[in-house]
Amino acid sequence: MDYTKSLKSQTVATCPHCNAEVAQVPGRGRLRLYCTPDAGKAYRQRMRALGFPV
Repeated sequence: MDYTKSLKSQTVATCPHCNAEVAQVPGRGRLRLYCTPDAGKAYRQRMRALGFPV
């Protein structure tokens, strides 16, 4: 890990819903977890149906 660069530029995230690689936008802010808002909604809905407190 290079401490002179931001964490977002070094992180490779994959969407937990569809396993697609999620592109990170450089700059301040949190990491993107899902490829689309619909994928995030579907993932949370599926996890709630399985009984997880999401």
